Amino acid sequence: MASPADVSVVILTKNEERLIARAIASAWWAAEVVVVDSGSTDRTCEVAAALGAKVYRQEWLGWRLQHEAAAALAGHDWIFSVDADEIITPGLGAAIIAALRANPDPRDGFVLERREEFLGTLMPNMRRHSRRKSFVRLYNRRYSHYDTDLDIHEVVRCPGKLIPLEGVLLHWRNYTIGQQADTLNANAEIEARMLVRNGRRFGRLWLVGKPFLRFLWLYVWCGNWRFGIKGYVWSMLHSGAEFLRQARAWELQSVPPATHPAPSVWTPDVEYQNKLQSTASGSPPAE
Repeated sequence: MASPADVSVVILTKNEERLIARAIASAWWAAEVVVVDSGSTDRTCEVAAALGAKVYRQEWLGWRLQHEAAAALAGHDWIFSVDADEIITPGLGAAIIAALRANPDPRDGFVLERREEFLGTLMPNMRRHSRRKSFVRLYNRRYSHYDTDLDIHEVVRCPGKLIPLEGVLLHWRNYTIGQQADTLNANAEIEARMLVRNGRRFGRLWLVGKPFLRFLWLYVWCGNWRFGIKGYVWSMLHSGAEFLRQARAWELQSVPPATHPAPSVWTPDVEYQNKLQSTASGSPPAE
């Protein structure tokens, strides 16, 4: 067996007992695997430790900060970041070993191809060309850092060149449609707040056009039409997620909270107001 590459494979986990062994096994070529867990209630940590991973517990800090905390715990400066539901294919592992043994410039970052599964089918890469060329997962922590403007869908910024790696990283979780929708819905909340913080404005044309263009991109340009109903559903889910993030951003910018109806809709009578005030003060209502 070849000697391990001088790299730390870092995995963030929470309740990943079902998949963590697969992710760790696919990183057999690395000098170490570091698992940073944010409160699992299943056997994730026990399984990871039994497979030789170094396991640390860290309360959830948010995606970017959790990744940074995990990288700081690693024993090597070269970091390869993997999700618990991802698989490092043999071709990708071999490419990483070759890249690191060539004594690369530590300012450089290495870009890879990530393919996602939906209902048991490997789908086309849906990222824009610019995002594909900057999808860094292998980097040196002394020089490269996560973009501080992104709370989700983290991006590693490298001061040197971005070098593509051969091989594929598989994202294979086998979510149901409902589980996929739940994940996209949760992500949309974070994405909307990030868009508002960055000063984006949202109007009716944007709310209508952006999801439609997203569907065309996925279904037509990326080729999801070739996968029949699965491709259509996959495209609709992600165009729906686009609508949710835009709509929630508009809501945050334009819709003030309205706990009670406006006076034009409902005006409480005197008896109701008396009871409401007495409940708030803790005193019995006036007779």
